[in-house]
Amino acid sequence: MRFQIMDQTGHTEETYDADKLSTDKAMARFAELTEIKKMRAVAPGKDGAPGKLVNAFDPTAETVLFIPALQGG
Repeated sequence: MRFQIMDQTGHTEETYDADKLSTDKAMARFAELTEIKKMRAVAPGKDGAPGKLVNAFDPTAETVLFIPALQGG
């Protein structure tokens, strides 16, 4: 599983293995990014298909893109 996290520096990439310990870490990181940092999670589509908004941790997702919430000014 790969997380791509968009931020003010561009993006950061984090990779997690399929084992139980890494899955637990990925689940905790997903919760941190979506619940605490209020980022949107999107699973990109394959072969040019549209992506989908991810509202809950999905251990079968290959890649999840985290996008910061827009801020008005």
